[in-house]
Amino acid sequence: MGMQKTILLAAAALAVVGVALAQVEASSSTYFIDVDPARYNGPPGQRLAVQVGDQPRHITLNSQDEICVQLRRAATDSSIISAHVRVLRPEPHAAAEVKVAGPGISPGTFRSTPWGMLLRVVPEKKVTLEPVKALGTSDAPVCSL
Repeated sequence: MGMQKTILLAAAALAVVGVALAQVEASSSTYFIDVDPARYNGPPGQRLAVQVGDQPRHITLNSQDEICVQLRRAATDSSIISAHVRVLRPEPHAAAEVKVAGPGISPGTFRSTPWGMLLRVVPEKKVTLEPVKALGTSDAPVCSL
């Protein structure tokens, strides 16, 4: 009887640790970002899984568009997340900073770069409801902003 209690307590402790680790993983700094080139009759946008603070990554959105993108937290307020984006193709543009998450920015609201590209953080409920597969960026080549 004593051995069974010990095994049950150990199993319960492992379950609690597993739940805690799952919550940490769920609250990691990976965000889903929708990127839309915003061209009339142009190719569709792409959903990216981007980690905050990762190196800038060279991403091919579609057959016509390539960007260099990085997510960063603001130095003054860690609740503000900005996308730093530079267009590589079809028409190169200098890097721009676009606040995509933080106070005063509703989740799911598209934000525009100076040249008209649209970016938004995907709300959590849309991540699970929409059958769009996000493109991971962790194995994309590093680029410079």
